[in-house]
Amino acid sequence: MIRVFGITGTNGKTTASCMLREILEAESGACGLIGTIWHQIGEKRYVPINTTPGKELLKDLFHEMKEQKISQCVMEVSSHGIHQGRIEEIQIAYGGFTNLSQDHLDYHETMEAYYQVKKRLFSKCQAGAAINLDDAYGKRLYQELDEDSRVPDLKSYSLRDPKADFYGEVLEETLEGSTFLFSEKGQVLGKLKTHMPGEHFVYDAVLAAAMARQSGTGFSSIQEGLLGLKKVPGRMELIGSMEDTLGVVDYAHTPDGLEKLLSSLVRFKRGKLLCVFGCGGFRDKGKRPLMGEIAGTYSDYCVVTNDNPRGEPPENICQAIEEGLYPTGCQYTVIFDRYQAIKKAVFLADKWDIIVVAGKGHEAYQLSGDKKLPFDDRRVLRELLEKKYEKTYNETN
Repeated sequence: MIRVFGITGTNGKTTASCMLREILEAESGACGLIGTIWHQIGEKRYVPINTTPGKELLKDLFHEMKEQKISQCVMEVSSHGIHQGRIEEIQIAYGGFTNLSQDHLDYHETMEAYYQVKKRLFSKCQAGAAINLDDAYGKRLYQELDEDSRVPDLKSYSLRDPKADFYGEVLEETLEGSTFLFSEKGQVLGKLKTHMPGEHFVYDAVLAAAMARQSGTGFSSIQEGLLGLKKVPGRMELIGSMEDTLGVVDYAHTPDGLEKLLSSLVRFKRGKLLCVFGCGGFRDKGKRPLMGEIAGTYSDYCVVTNDNPRGEPPENICQAIEEGLYPTGCQYTVIFDRYQAIKKAVFLADKWDIIVVAGKGHEAYQLSGDKKLPFDDRRVLRELLEKKYEKTYNETN
């Protein structure tokens, strides 16, 4: 039997899953991973079509794990995957909840429907669950699950409430990562460190540590696992140098995700913060003005561009973003071509500025019409910064 750890929520699933996998491997060897960036079994990596694969592919992946004698797997569980019954035949041992904010309302229609779908994961948890008390929906979920008493080992985690079952106290935040004290049931176990800056990544680390502890993992393995994870592709991925212009590529494609990203970086800026972003075509149109307002609130200059427009006219998407962006008073321009948009930001940036390219993260393609075109924000930004400063920066995966 493969012990499955399922993590759900709007933002943070990928990072928390990668962290937990590193921790479990530090404790007891090979661990499968099924998620947004890749599906990994042993040394093999598969490019995913969906965060949570369909039933038949899941069967194949778990069969391959059994063949390789891999006895544990961390899995991102999307709302689409739950709603469409993709995980019906998967036995979940431990569940984790990151947060819930506006996304996928083109599919679920209301936040209540979205929440109820996410909640269904926890009726499958056979060994335990860890829930974020600092998130409004998480607090509600914990209370409802506690009243229902179906989850055998229901635990809470928090960065705000020391009385939570698992508590993280941030000690230091830099661009190189964060250090925090980790406590279990009021007892400090020790310091943990992430290599990714921002409080939202501390939340991911606390969830990963909490789920690991629930499953009996030693604290030293948690320390080793988190230290061993140098980065998660396309999640606050730093490119360039703070002494020149620092580039940041991130998958933030929701209002909550974009706000967490920009509010974290504002604390580190010495010059201007420039933000290049867009919104996906034919997806939750209500997000667009919200993301525009958030980008304008935190940025000194914005370049609104195509994300994955699919078949929707780019001007319609950008107009909706401008409805939220314009009232903030932030200077901005609209450039549909994503390459030219990034190039514009690099041209405008001075030393000590930060350029954020948000929305696509690890994706190495752009969906336009019925075409899947090669495009990698990380590669483009690195090449443009290298040309500007005539030096070589870190390679991207």
